[in-house]
Parts: sequence; C-alpha cells; structure tokens
Amino acid sequence: MRIMVLMNSLNTGGAEFSTLTLYQLLASRGVDVQVVCLKETTPSLDPADFGLSGQVHYLYGKSFLQNVKSLSRIIRKVKPDLVHSVLFDANMLGRASRVIFKNFIHLESLVNEMYSHHRLKDPHVTWIKLNAYRLLDKFTQRIGVDHFHATSHSVSLHYQSKLGIKPHRITVVERGRAANTYRGDLESRKQWRASLKIKENEVVMIIVARQEFQKGYDVLVKALSKVSGSIPWTCVCVGREGNATREIQELARQHKLESRMKWLGHRTAIMPLLAMSDIFVFPTRFEGLPGVLIEAEAAALPIICTDIPNNKEVVIEGDNALLFPVNDPDAMAQHMATLATNPTLRIQLGTASLSIFNTRFNWQHSHQRMQHLITQLTTPGNR
Repeated sequence: MRIMVLMNSLNTGGAEFSTLTLYQLLASRGVDVQVVCLKETTPSLDPADFGLSGQVHYLYGKSFLQNVKSLSRIIRKVKPDLVHSVLFDANMLGRASRVIFKNFIHLESLVNEMYSHHRLKDPHVTWIKLNAYRLLDKFTQRIGVDHFHATSHSVSLHYQSKLGIKPHRITVVERGRAANTYRGDLESRKQWRASLKIKENEVVMIIVARQEFQKGYDVLVKALSKVSGSIPWTCVCVGREGNATREIQELARQHKLESRMKWLGHRTAIMPLLAMSDIFVFPTRFEGLPGVLIEAEAAALPIICTDIPNNKEVVIEGDNALLFPVNDPDAMAQHMATLATNPTLRIQLGTASLSIFNTRFNWQHSHQRMQHLITQLTTPGNR
C-alpha cells in the first residue's frame, strides 16, 4: 500500500503530531508513506523523530495553481493508493488533485470546528471571509473527497451542519497519545521545578496551547488575577507565539502577573512539564478533539476546562475535571482556588484522569482504528 500524507506544514500543532505518529506506526508495518507539505515553518516537528526523514517533500509554490502542478508531478511518480490530507489549505489541494486524478482515494481529516460562532469574535476573522471559506469548502467537498475522518463526534456534527456532509461519509476516530513516562518520577519533578525556579510548595498550573484567540489565554490571565495572592502558585504557559501573543502578555503586565506566569514558548519535551505540574487549565473557545487534554490525563492531572462538547468528549465533569462556561474568568478562578487549596481533591481527580486515559485514549487503540479505516477505503471492492 502506498499512502501520501498531504499537510500544510510540519508545524507543532496537535493535528500534525497525531498524523505523524499514525504514519510512523504504519511505515514500521511496511506501508509506503510519503509526506508532502505546502511549506516549511519554524518551529517545526522533526520528521526524523517519526522515522520519516527521507520521505518528506515540500511544494514551495507561490500560488495554489503552482502547488497543484508540483503535487501532480509527485502523484504521478508515487502513484498513491490513498491521499490523506490534514488542515484547510492541504485539503483544498487534495480536492483539486482528486478531480484531476481518478486513481486514488482522498481521505480528509476534520480536526477543528473551523466555522464555530466563537471565531467571529477573533479580531483577525471577519464574517465575510469566514463565510466565503465555508461556501468554497461546502462546494468542493462534494467533488473532491471520498471519505472524511473526524477526530470527535462534535466535529462530525459541526461539518454535517455547516457543509452538508452526509453522516455515512464521516468516520469518527478519536486521537490517542502515548503514556507519560515521567509520571510519578519525583526526582524529575524536582529537577524541572528547580530549572524553572519554582518552589516545591507552589501549586503549578499549566496550559499547553498556541497563543491564539481560540485558546482563551485572555480568559486565563483574567482568571489568574482573581486567584487569592495568599495561595502560592505559578502558571506555566507552553506553546508557540501567535496572533494573540502581544495582547495576552500586555494583559498579564496590566494585572501584575509577570512573576507568576512563566512563558516557555514552543517545547518538544511536554511530558516532564506535565508530570511536574499539579493542575491542567484549558480555557479554549472551540476545539476538534483536544489532544492536550488527553496528555494531561496521561500525566494524571486534574483538569479545569471550558464546558464545550469537544472537551466533554475527553473529560468527565466532576470525575476528573471542573468545567466552566466559555469566556467566564470568574468561574475559572473559583475552580482554580478550589483545586489549589485542596490537594486531596487534586489527587482524586488526577487518579480519574489516568483511568480515563488508560481506558479510552491509549494511542495503540486509536491507530488500530485508523489503520482499519484506511484498509477499508483502499480495498478494491470498496472503492
């Protein structure tokens, strides 16, 4: 079997990471995997970490048409049985290629709720532009996609509603993650805290997310400003800079939180940072299936997150997570104070997190289901 993975880039997002870990496994099982990216980015995932260093190609086109021509040359050479595209630009390119070539299956992953109403509050998004993308998306999916993979049931319902995709054309396969090998390692916890100048008695809250409007960093900063100063805490922020960086860091300065918030930027070593922490916080406004919540569960962390359906497909309210409404820093602050002052409750919720991870989100189960879907789609009798 020959598979071409078509991606915007090897950027450090959850969709890219999940896709590469899947094809790392399939390549190890004898599948011929070639990865095609529209562009290079910094920071970037290293294909060598996934055993794919010699199998990545870049298009470098300055226009959509140039990328179509470049991709066509690669398709003629590779002759893939299936092209699996991830994220909007790559999806559009995959659809155009599927119209040109009739001899491969186009599988498209749906990983986020692109047309969420919350996006209209993002200063970088306008209704006209978002609706134009939606109409383009709606029309071209009918002629350029054979099947869709959605990372959650919420994402599947979102695209059925917004793009008119029939339910039988979408298969839901949730993301998985590897176990956290640093969990319970007290020496590692001590060393990481010392390296970040965090005192042992401080409660460490951690967020792992890129600095974009979607992720709700502004809500986080406002919530932290309401947490009592008598509670010794530090908030560790992990994730690459983005369109909201200047705004949220200025907000942190206004609330005099510079000494209590540590901005680590992009990090590849996430597991030890989660394992040294006490609480995972996630004020996101919309998601696909949030892989960072799965990683927090693998680290046995109690979770504070928004009550959107996508998050609730990963966590169980009151069992391993305390939930609050989107854009509600007061409610978030109350949950922070509750967990920061109650170590027994933190352990209780963290134990439940680990149980959920082991039962539902181990990466082996997810990858087996994706391999089964790909095998079904490429079986000649099913085309």
